Amino acid sequence: MMVSEPRLYDDAKEVALKDLKLDPENVRFRHIPKPLTEKEMEDWLYEEEDVRVLIKQIIRDRRIHQPIYVREDKDGRYVVKEGNRRTVAIRRISRDILTGKIKDFEKGHFDIVPVMVLHGSDHDIDIFLGQAHVSGPKGWKAVNKGSAIFNLMTKYGDSLETVAEELGMTKKQVENYYKGFQATELYGKRHPEDRNYVPKFSYFVELYQSKTLTTWVEQDPSRLDYFIELVAKNKLLVTYRGVRSLAKIIAAPNPLQTKALSVLDKEDGDIEKSLSVITEYGDASKGIWKNAKKLLASLKKATYEEFLSAVDDSSKQEVITEIIEVASSIQNNIDKLREDEQE
Repeated sequence: MMVSEPRLYDDAKEVALKDLKLDPENVRFRHIPKPLTEKEMEDWLYEEEDVRVLIKQIIRDRRIHQPIYVREDKDGRYVVKEGNRRTVAIRRISRDILTGKIKDFEKGHFDIVPVMVLHGSDHDIDIFLGQAHVSGPKGWKAVNKGSAIFNLMTKYGDSLETVAEELGMTKKQVENYYKGFQATELYGKRHPEDRNYVPKFSYFVELYQSKTLTTWVEQDPSRLDYFIELVAKNKLLVTYRGVRSLAKIIAAPNPLQTKALSVLDKEDGDIEKSLSVITEYGDASKGIWKNAKKLLASLKKATYEEFLSAVDDSSKQEVITEIIEVASSIQNNIDKLREDEQE
């Protein structure tokens, strides 16, 4: 007879709204060095998240559609592990009903809310939430996914392979999220003046999703420091577009790459100005492509006598060898960029 595993949560039940407590370990508070009070957490979520949209939806539907996942504490109250935004929304609605700001509701309409009480270890619960929100249908924002994966690997010591299996992801996906969040934490330590650094994760995960940039950083780890400073100075502008533009610059051959990066490094430089250097020379009628077309046309017209003259002239042979090497390097970089854009 098979013995079924214990359930991680009970059937839905109803508890008092006043007995719900927001989760101080919520990823949204990760960048805040001091513990927050309940009111501070509520105010932060209300100001930083799209709770206002959620409030309108709950008022329209007159209820929440999904139960809130909680963990019972030693005082018999419930810490919200999933549903902090909904909790804040319901609290705001309840107060507005009591003051008469919201009409057509009984005063105690939202005093009782449906919850699922979670059991098991912190690790069990974090895996459950990850399965629901990292790889499941109720997807979190990328930064929350990154935080969940980072916690599983640093807080509990789960391996990359284990996390991939637990969350139903590929090892490469897990590695990208982990490295992205690790770099985000490094950015936060380097730039404490950025009070809300966690959303910068979007830059760093985009960095590690690019094969071109990942290779670039692996070849010289100090380049991650350079990338961090680009983010801090807002030189990459729009997240994914800016990072992908940087990949195009890094893939460009020298001296074009050096010229583009020098524009980026100027006090008033940014990724758009830097990329324009590449774009200008990328036009087939300008820059290296114009010269490449001329070289190709010239090589196609080479005569037998010119081939013969190179047999005993090593300098001419070296020129051909270098042309082949540079052309191969350019083609490899173009192929890497094409792969980046297809992912």
